Amino acid sequence: MSRPRSSQDGFTLVEVMVAVSILLIGVLGTVTMIDGANALTGRTKAREGGTALARSVLEIARGIPYRELTADRLVDELEGRAGMADAATGVAGHQVASRGFIYTVTPTICAMDDPTDRLGAHDEVGVVFCPDTDTVGAGTARDRNADDYRRITVDLGWSDTPTHSDSVRQLGVVTNPVGGLGPSVTSLTPRDPTTEEIVTTESTPTYDVTTSVPAESVGWLVGGARRGEADDSGTGTDWTFTWDLGHVDTPSFVDCTYVLQAEAFDEKGRAGASKALVITLNRRKAFAPSGFGGGRNLSSANGLDRVDLQWSPNQECDVKAYEVYRGTAPNAVNDRVCQVEVGKPTECVDLTAPPGVTLYYQVLAVDKWPNGADRPGDRSALLQLDADANVAPSVPAGVSICTGGSPGCFDIDGELAPSNSPVLSWQPSTDHAPGEIAFYRVYRDGDTYDKRLDVLFPVPSKPLVFIDATATGSHTYRVSAVDDQFGESQLSDEVTWP
Repeated sequence: MSRPRSSQDGFTLVEVMVAVSILLIGVLGTVTMIDGANALTGRTKAREGGTALARSVLEIARGIPYRELTADRLVDELEGRAGMADAATGVAGHQVASRGFIYTVTPTICAMDDPTDRLGAHDEVGVVFCPDTDTVGAGTARDRNADDYRRITVDLGWSDTPTHSDSVRQLGVVTNPVGGLGPSVTSLTPRDPTTEEIVTTESTPTYDVTTSVPAESVGWLVGGARRGEADDSGTGTDWTFTWDLGHVDTPSFVDCTYVLQAEAFDEKGRAGASKALVITLNRRKAFAPSGFGGGRNLSSANGLDRVDLQWSPNQECDVKAYEVYRGTAPNAVNDRVCQVEVGKPTECVDLTAPPGVTLYYQVLAVDKWPNGADRPGDRSALLQLDADANVAPSVPAGVSICTGGSPGCFDIDGELAPSNSPVLSWQPSTDHAPGEIAFYRVYRDGDTYDKRLDVLFPVPSKPLVFIDATATGSHTYRVSAVDDQFGESQLSDEVTWP
């Protein structure tokens, strides 16, 4: 019996070799793709790091004083910054190690002359102008400060593989501050240290000024207004001036807070950074308020038991309030009838004035001692109001109201009044001698003293027109006439708006 033959199925050696070759090609292709992707990722990472580093270098450059802004000064600044120091000693240029790469930093800084403010001569010592900046011909320079801004170029180069190098560039601009090339005031100090805060008795405080470089002149200012020139000690950097405040009782500068400033100039009239001090003058108690006047208000329902008083605000800015005193004898004006805070109208109504007697009034301003305690000031001259009554003016007649912007609603000059504002008008009042009409009072939404809105002073040959620019919603109005002795008429009939 014969045996069946065995099967010869399987792969030949050639087939195996072909399969291995195909597999090897695929694996090598995949490895090459991965290697290429990794290289691209590394280059992207290097470029991102280079861009970030260049921007950081630009920000460091912007922090350098304009006068010192040069490429060498920027490199020196990098040396002193953490992570920015030269990472390759002995190699030309400045190298910075960042994110696993070594970057060569090459800054270039030059000045530009902007034609917008005219062009100037490019002769400033130590200033390198950009080759592509605008220039002028000889004798035609008109800008005394041609260095308008500095252009900063930061070039970074690096190698991310032994066979591949790359680079990135960032540009920035730093504008020349006002007088950025002029001398700066580095110090402004009082000879007497107490005068920097409060001057109590000194009339001529002296101040010393130091400039960054020799200056041609130094001026000093108070509140932004130029007051004089400082004196040079001979060095060009040390200066002094005296601020004449005037006598304490006749001051050139009243008690207030002032900004004292010094600024230096070079031979071209350019100023650098100035220096300022805040000076508080508190040399005396407040002066007596001026313009103090008043009179009995004749419109009171209870007779002559109301007195209207007013005065002008003091010039001193350290006044915190005003106080009005009343008495029935010239040497005994001791009853305080009003206290008015600064910022409110300087007026007072004595609601408890006794009728039938002669009254005396004085007003004073209150400021503070250097220790913060209240300090009453000088009193005004006595205001005497006799017991004899003035004759009240007549009540204003013909009071009417219209809405600005509507036909026939005119202002004092006969022009159409502002739209959507209440416009009051009335006929002039008459008064009996010796008083004359001084002004008219307008009351809004009532007839009590707290409803006084404003006053209107008559203008010769002009109609009596009052525009309430603060009105919102509906309001009622009444008008009274006041003579030069503060006698007030009864109030007019009420009108309503709108």
